[in-house]
Amino acid sequence: MKTLRKRLAGLYTITTGSILLLVMGAFLLSSIKESRNAQLEQFQVIWNSLTSRFLTSSTVSHGFLAQTEADYQMVVHIRENGTPLLYQGAWQPPTNRQRLIRLAADQAAAQGVFIDQAPISSTAVSSSLMTIEGEHKDAYYAMVLVLAVKNGVKSICAISYIPPARESMGGRALYLCTLAVFGIACLGLISWKFVGWSLKPVEESRQKQARFLAAASHELRSPLAVLRSGIAALGANPKEKDTLLPVIDSECVRMSRLIDDMLLLASADAKTWSLQTQDVDMDTLLIDLFESFEPVCREKGVTLTLDLPETPLPHIPGDPQRIRQLLLTLLDNAKTHTPGGRSIHIRSRAQKQLLTVQVIDEGCGIPDQDKPYVFDRFYQADASRTDKHHFGLGLSIAKELAELHRGAIYLSDTDNGKTCFTVELPAYSCSLSLHT
Repeated sequence: MKTLRKRLAGLYTITTGSILLLVMGAFLLSSIKESRNAQLEQFQVIWNSLTSRFLTSSTVSHGFLAQTEADYQMVVHIRENGTPLLYQGAWQPPTNRQRLIRLAADQAAAQGVFIDQAPISSTAVSSSLMTIEGEHKDAYYAMVLVLAVKNGVKSICAISYIPPARESMGGRALYLCTLAVFGIACLGLISWKFVGWSLKPVEESRQKQARFLAAASHELRSPLAVLRSGIAALGANPKEKDTLLPVIDSECVRMSRLIDDMLLLASADAKTWSLQTQDVDMDTLLIDLFESFEPVCREKGVTLTLDLPETPLPHIPGDPQRIRQLLLTLLDNAKTHTPGGRSIHIRSRAQKQLLTVQVIDEGCGIPDQDKPYVFDRFYQADASRTDKHHFGLGLSIAKELAELHRGAIYLSDTDNGKTCFTVELPAYSCSLSLHT
């Protein structure tokens, strides 16, 4: 189970962590794209500002150019009649300025825009947006505008640096990586707890199965040992058959009862335990049950009483044989634990759509620490008990029968300390005037 828990927790962490990383990666790519769009928009705005000043003013100050280049990581190159403006530049890009200018001029020329040649069809001509690559895999946006003037031609070339993704998103990427590591660590812890919680019923079921098999093996070993010893004794001394055969037969009957009980529980677990459902007259069933079990109690010196309401009990939907088996199990359990001279009481009441049957005994009682386990299979509160007629399966079968009828069974103590088993079964709608 520990290995399974580790594997499931690892699988859960890897799966959800991968999804988390994919989401963060998509977010990071979207952020990079938004950053690129913002950089492009910023270049367009600056380009419009530069060309507006270039077209409307005959002079451009060095201070303005220096401020623009420093603020926006740009190269601004102005030429007049083939002669560059006497301006050295305020920002140095990773690639040589002159090389970048030549690359931009070459791409503009490929579009028919020549920085030292006046446009033919109009007074001004501009290139489209260009992307150029420097010597160190550095990228730039670039545009060229050529203007025809009285005394010749003027041109302006603007080149804007495009920061690499790792540079523009460095802080955000580090934040997302830290968040991803923290998130995956939290997912690992949560998955470990969640898988442990999910596997708890499986582990409990496995442990119950192991206990069931161990107890069943123990219970079967005892009659088998008696049978083997009895057969061996019978072979050694055939004259003792009158004494040995009843013992062998008794052990065979005991083993048969145990196997029948185990098969019943196996059928319940496999959901193949069927009911012959019909309308059950509970007054008749309880009276018949009382009349058949009262001599058994009288033989032990135990008084059996039946308490029914004055008005008839409602009929219930169910299998009368299974309901009788359920109540007989409770009565047999009560008789086993009730000493001679004391009493067992059967009491039944109905209210709205619920019928209750209680079996109350005046036996030794059940300790509080044992009450949560009395319906467990093979559980016996008295581990030292040597009663060969009970295997600790009766109450388990009774519980399965009650639940099969969509009812329930409870154990409680009465006010005067008596043990009370209560069976609740759904009944047809009724309106009764009950007395207590």
